[in-house]
Amino acid sequence: MNKLQRLFSDNWTIRRHDLENFVSLIIPTIVAGKIEVATTQLESTNKCTVKATSFPYMAKWYELNDASLPVDSVAILTLTGVLYSWESEWITEQIIAAERNPNICGIVLVIDGPGGMVSHLDAAVAAIEDCTKPTATVVTGVMASAHFWLGTASDRTFITSPLCEVGSVGVVCTHYSFREFFKMHGIDYREIYPDTADLKNKETRALIENNDESFIKARAEKIHKIFAETVSRNLGIDYDPQLPLFRGEMFDGKEAVELGYIDQFGDVYDAVSWILGTSTSRKAEQLY
Repeated sequence: MNKLQRLFSDNWTIRRHDLENFVSLIIPTIVAGKIEVATTQLESTNKCTVKATSFPYMAKWYELNDASLPVDSVAILTLTGVLYSWESEWITEQIIAAERNPNICGIVLVIDGPGGMVSHLDAAVAAIEDCTKPTATVVTGVMASAHFWLGTASDRTFITSPLCEVGSVGVVCTHYSFREFFKMHGIDYREIYPDTADLKNKETRALIENNDESFIKARAEKIHKIFAETVSRNLGIDYDPQLPLFRGEMFDGKEAVELGYIDQFGDVYDAVSWILGTSTSRKAEQLY
């Protein structure tokens, strides 16, 4: 139930049609009163996994806490589908765990996702940015919105194909009103506020009572600015509000590499190889 509540109350940075398609699968189950089924459906629609492997063969995969984990192993976080706020919390935990594991020399994020919830995303991004071990991102399909925010925080980015897509730097706030649904079922739903709390829920009240979206848009603009400034910093480019990148445009793999939004073409093997080489160089610098 808690996850469903978060689903309908959070802000989103996601491609619109992906959010719409996803919600369209959940709503009918909720309307039918099958809350447990909806929760199960929500939990099973996306998988985030973490394993570790060693170079050069990458033939065996380990849990991060495996006692037999070889020295100079690389943690691989695979992120697919819609990114939920509780998964961003999980990502933060895994980044910290990999950072603290002496047998892990770096982290690779393998991403194919349209974006997701805003909550806790900034903490996950900060964990990647603050990681002292080399980090890399590999785009295997789509890296949009929240996933772009997250993926561009790594030290090096790879994209597997010109047909992959990245971008969609933007925010969408959603509002769901169940008043007509309640009325249809004979439920008299009212919100009554004391005069001394006239600013309470002002955003939704302005929208419902006066069709005024200005307060919600103002909040969305603040989130968008933080998103854009973080991407600007991580890509090493100036933040220009008129640049298509910061206005929500999507780019294919070739465009992204040419424009400097992705570092190079490559796959997971290339990313792991880069991690190992960078880790070795950093260790050498510390010795000499």
